[in-house]
This record gives sequence, C-alpha cells and structure tokens, in this order.
Amino acid sequence: MHLTHLNADADSFASAYWGYKTFGGGLYVHNPDSTVVNLMRKLGVQSVMPPRIHCFYIYDTSNPKKIPFNVYNYRIFDHHVNNCSEFVEKATFAHIRQRTANVMNLYDLSKGIELDEDVLFAFAVALVTDTGFLKAARSEEIQYLGKFLNNHVLEDVFEVVLAGKINSHQRFIDILSHMEIVGMNSEIGIVQCDNDDEFLCIVDLLMLPLDLSIVIGELPWGTWVYCRKRLVQKVYQGVLSKFQDREAGKLYGFYDIRLIVELLTDL
Repeated sequence: MHLTHLNADADSFASAYWGYKTFGGGLYVHNPDSTVVNLMRKLGVQSVMPPRIHCFYIYDTSNPKKIPFNVYNYRIFDHHVNNCSEFVEKATFAHIRQRTANVMNLYDLSKGIELDEDVLFAFAVALVTDTGFLKAARSEEIQYLGKFLNNHVLEDVFEVVLAGKINSHQRFIDILSHMEIVGMNSEIGIVQCDNDDEFLCIVDLLMLPLDLSIVIGELPWGTWVYCRKRLVQKVYQGVLSKFQDREAGKLYGFYDIRLIVELLTDL
C-alpha cells in the first residue's frame, strides 16, 4: 500500500503515485488538496484499496503522526530532515535525503527505469508547488523541472495548480479590498481568508507585485505566516519558535494577528 501523508499535497501524491505505478499494489490519497484533486482528475487516478496489505510505502513524511494508518513492515521515502528517528529506525528501508521536493529523490532512484509520462507530469506539478511557483527554485530545481515537463508546457502545470482555487470572483475581490498593508516600510500584508486556497492565491500571485516581504493570513484554523525565502530562518526562529502548536508557518488555534505583527516589526 502506497500512502500519502495526512491532507495530501502534490509532492506527497506524486510520490505515492510513483510508487503505485512502479511497484503496483494499492494507493491511498488522504484528503487531497485542490491541486491534487485536479491532478488526480486529469490523470484519471483514484485511491485503490487492495484486498490484503503486506507492507506500506510512506512518502513525503517520516512522522507517524502524519500517516493516515497504523503501519507495519513499512518503507519510507522522504526529503525532510526533521524526522522521528525511532520511527525511521524501525523501517525495513528508508531513503531520506534533504531536497526541495521528494520527487527529486524519487527521480534519482528511478535511473534505469522509464517513467510513465503521467508520473513525470505529476512530478512537475509537485516541484512547482513545493517551490512556491518556482519563486524558491534554484538551478538544480529548474534542471529537474525540464526533465519532468517532457512535452508539456508550464501552462499545463499552472492550470492544474490554480484551477478552482477561487470559487467566487466577488468573494476574492472582497478579500483584496479588505487587505491591510502594515509595517515600518509597508512590507507586511494581512488578509482574512475562508480557506488555504484563497490565501495561497494571494501569496502566489500578488506577494511580489505588491512588494510584500510577509503575508499573514487569518484562517478558520488559525494564522498562517508566509514570508520570502530569505526571511524564513529569521522569522521562524525569531518569532514562530515561540509558539508550540505550529507546523512551519502555520499557527494552529492562534488568532492574535496584532501580536504577530508586533513581534515581526520588532525583529
């Protein structure tokens, strides 16, 4: 059984899809985000549950709390450095190498294997999303993207990533009209969104044109602090490390936006 992590993103799905197409067996995609839903629809892919499960292949995480099932006889394919060492030690196989996206590692592992074009396209979508629409891409990522695209163009990838992100044009216009720009040099944007897709659309499409260094999203589940790559370590260590229930820039159950702004402006 090939497993994505909880709330599957493109990198997790593309990785599990690689395993499913390469080794066979079953495929389980947990609560896919809108990009993954679009990608699965385009590729004609659904979760496939086998009658019996002999082993598990886990992708894009090595944290047992982020896996949808209790697993046994498992293998791990991950690109994160902050892993659960005890869980990794109990794996029958583990390939963990820090990279921008897990699909880069899987492509390297596939040398000598002719990958299906659908797998490569899924890899391209994963790499574009994990680099924030290529904003954080370096020469290595661009080289891999060229291998993944094959006969596709970037517009094909953008269609999969962005289609259906905005359910209501008027709603999105209202979000933008109430967006607040603050900070000593007007470099912090504050926006209230109903879901992650709305927030990411603002980050991906407007952060650079508005010359924002940080975008803070007030969402139903809490606060999302998104910053430019050059500020990640400073913001994460100087501000976000003070909060316990967080994952990267996501602060779950926290809604005091003004406190976050105050802490950021004091950096």
